[in-house]
Amino acid sequence: MRVIRANQRTIGVGARLDALARLVTTSEDRLPQSALDPAREVLRRAAARFGMSAEHTVVILGGATGVGKSSLFNALVGIGLSPVAVRRPTTTSAIACVWEADRLAEAKPLLDRLGVEERQQLTRDSALDRTIVRDALAGLVLVDLPDHDSAVREHQAEVDQAVGLADVLVWITDPQKYADASWHDRYLKALSHHADIMLIVLNQIDRLPAEAVSECTADLVRLVEADGLTGVPVIPVSARTREGLDELRRQLTERVSGRRAAADRLAADVDRIAERLAPLLVSETRPEQQQDGDEALIADEARAEAMDGLRAAAGVSSLADAVSERIAVRGQAAVATPLRSLGALREFGDGTRRNGGTSASPARTDGPSGARALRELVRAATDPATDVPAPVPVDRAALDSVLTRIADATTKPLPPDWARALRDRIMATRRPLAERVDAALAACEIDARPPTRRVLIQSAHAAFLTLSALWVVLAFLPGMPVAYPAVLAALFLLGSVVLDATARRTARRNAVTAGRIAVGQLSVELAAVAQDELFGPIGAELARYRSALADFETVQAH
Repeated sequence: MRVIRANQRTIGVGARLDALARLVTTSEDRLPQSALDPAREVLRRAAARFGMSAEHTVVILGGATGVGKSSLFNALVGIGLSPVAVRRPTTTSAIACVWEADRLAEAKPLLDRLGVEERQQLTRDSALDRTIVRDALAGLVLVDLPDHDSAVREHQAEVDQAVGLADVLVWITDPQKYADASWHDRYLKALSHHADIMLIVLNQIDRLPAEAVSECTADLVRLVEADGLTGVPVIPVSARTREGLDELRRQLTERVSGRRAAADRLAADVDRIAERLAPLLVSETRPEQQQDGDEALIADEARAEAMDGLRAAAGVSSLADAVSERIAVRGQAAVATPLRSLGALREFGDGTRRNGGTSASPARTDGPSGARALRELVRAATDPATDVPAPVPVDRAALDSVLTRIADATTKPLPPDWARALRDRIMATRRPLAERVDAALAACEIDARPPTRRVLIQSAHAAFLTLSALWVVLAFLPGMPVAYPAVLAALFLLGSVVLDATARRTARRNAVTAGRIAVGQLSVELAAVAQDELFGPIGAELARYRSALADFETVQAH
C-alpha cells in the first residue's frame, strides 16, 4: 500500500477524521471490534488534541539508557533543567520545558495529557538567555522522557503513552546503540507511517573518529529505511561539543513554526488505521458504483434467479394450474347442456376428463364478487367434497436453496467479514419470508365466477331442448308427416349439443387465461414480499457497505 506523506495529501485531516468516524459507525457489527477499537482510539485522541492549544507543538525526546537525551535536552533549552549523570540514567520521570513562561497555563493540558507531573513542567525563563532561538521556537513544548529500555515498567508505559500522543517524535541514539533490535522493532517499524513527524539524532559523534561519522550515519539511515521510514532526517550531533545542534534546531523550528505538526501526527495515525482496515474493507472484486437506489445494487440476474426460486418454492405454477382446473370444471358445468345428465355426452366436447378433472355441479359464488381465496380454491380443486382451506406451506428446503444462492451471488464482491454479516442477515430472513409468502398467497383472491353469459347459454339450451321436444310431440299427431318433425327435433337437439361443445371449449380457454392471470397475481404478491423481506434488506446492506467504502477512500486520502 502506498504511504501518503503530508505534502501529498489533498484532503484535510479533519475531513479524513470525519470520514473515519462515519466508517466506524457504519462498520459496527460488520467488522471485528479488535479492528475498530484502534480507530476509535485515534478519534478520541484527535478530539482531545483539537480541544487543546493549537499554538503549541509537543516534541518528545526518546531513547535508550545513556544515549545523552538529558544532555541534548539541556543543550536545546540552553539551561540546565534536566539532570545529567555519567554512570547511570537519572531521568526517572518525564520533564518538560515550555518555551514561553507566560503560556505555561495554556500548554498545561498538553503536558497533563502526557502524564508529566506538575512539578516537572518548567519554562525556559532565563534572563541570561534571551536569544533569537527562543523566538524562533516559540510554541515549542520539549519533553525529556525516561529511557524506553528501562527495567522499570512504569517508565516503559510512560514512554509508550507519550509516543502515542506527541506531535513530533525525536529519537536519540548513539554509535553503540543505533542498531538495537528492540528499538527498531518496538518503535520504528511500528511507526512506519509517521516519517513526517519524526527526527532521528545520532548523538555522541564526538566519540567517533571524524572519518567514521559519515559511515555510521549512512548505516543508521539504511536501517531506518529498512524499518519503512523513508525520508526521515538523521542528524549527527554532539551535545557536548554542540556540533550539529544548529541543524537540529533548524529542523525543530521548521516543524514548530508551521503549526501543522499536530495535524500531521493525526494524519499519520489515520494512515496507519487505513492500512489496517484495508484488508477488511477492500476486496479484489469490488461492487460497481450505481446511483439508482439500494435495489439497483443487486444484479438483475441474481434477482431474477431468486424470484424464479421463490415461485418454485411457493408452488406458483401448481397453484395456478389447480386454480385453472377448478375454474374450468365450474365454468364447463355452468354452460353444459342438460343432456349431460343422461351420460350421453360424457366425452363429446369435454376437455375436463382429458385433463384429469371431474364434472361438478354449477359453481356457487362466494360473496358479491364471486372471488374465492386461493387456498380455498386449491383445496376445492383437490377435494371437491369440502370447502375448508387446506394449508399449502412454502417448501422450506427450496426456500433455503434460494437464500443460499442469492447469498452466494451478493456476497461475492464483498470482503470476508462483511460478506459473513450479509450472509447471516440473508439466512435470518428464512422464517419471516416464509411466513409472509404463506400469508400473501393465502390472502390472494382469484375471480372464480362462472362465465358471465351462463344464463343466456342455459336459456338457449332450454329453448333448443323445448323446441326439440315440441317437434317430437307434433310428430305423433294424426296427419302430421313423421319425417319433417323428426328432422327438426334432431336439429334442435344437435343445436344444444353444438352449443354445449362450443361453450365448454370457451370455458376451458377462459380457465387457462385465468390460470395465467393467477400466475401474474401470485408473482406480484411474491415480488412485493421479496422486496420487503429479502431484496430491500440486501440492498440496504450493500448500500451500507458502499457508503463505508466511500468513507474509507476519503480516509485513505487518495
